[in-house]
Amino acid sequence: MQKPLLFAAIVLSLGAAVLGYLNHDKLATLRDTAAQAKSQADQQDKKLQSALKENKDLKAAKDAESASAKDKDAELSDLKSQKDSWTTKQADLEKQLADKDAAIAQQKTDLSAKDSRISELESKSGGVSSSSGSDDVKKQLQEKDLLNSKLEAKLKDQEAQLSVLKEREAQRRNKVMRNGLEGRILAVNPSWNFVVLSLGDRNGVVNNSEMLVKRGSQLIGKVRITSVEPSTSVADILANSVKNGLVVQPGDTVIYMGPGEETAEAKVP
Repeated sequence: MQKPLLFAAIVLSLGAAVLGYLNHDKLATLRDTAAQAKSQADQQDKKLQSALKENKDLKAAKDAESASAKDKDAELSDLKSQKDSWTTKQADLEKQLADKDAAIAQQKTDLSAKDSRISELESKSGGVSSSSGSDDVKKQLQEKDLLNSKLEAKLKDQEAQLSVLKEREAQRRNKVMRNGLEGRILAVNPSWNFVVLSLGDRNGVVNNSEMLVKRGSQLIGKVRITSVEPSTSVADILANSVKNGLVVQPGDTVIYMGPGEETAEAKVP
């Protein structure tokens, strides 16, 4: 009776041992699987964090680019306003010159008419016999002399103002730019096709002068000065002069080669 029980006990022990071994292997496998899953999860989390950071950086860059674009638009709008203001100033100066010429011509006409009237009154006064009539003529002559003096003073003042304006205009028109004068482009407005230069009246820049545009040793095209300020000036881009595939950019060099720029292009270093 004891032998069968002992045998049964041994069999059960072996079964339990086998079952325990199998469970141990299964548990080890599950632990390995769990470790791999955790490692993969950590890698995915790192990738997610990296993607979030990259997305944040891209958004910041986009916001900065948008802000920069707004600043550029504001700058270009301001430059357009400056150009319009300078053009208006030049037109006002030309109108003042025309108005002064017209005013002086009118003053001369009025003065001539007054002189004729005074001469007529003087001739009439020679034939007046009554003292009362003579007094009236003298009074009229005195009034005419006073008016004549005022007109002459006003005419002299007008002529002086016109002389100053003409002298300024002559200085501006007769100023000669120095050959080899060199500067750079500060800003470009492609919509309105004009640029702002680092050269102005202090550098001897003259309105309507043409300057070459180059980048390094490469010739880009030409610009024509349209308005001049003390330290800067505005110039229109001569579209037909810009070479195919090239555009005028901030930082490009401008140089004045004299009236014969067409023949001097090849001399640009």
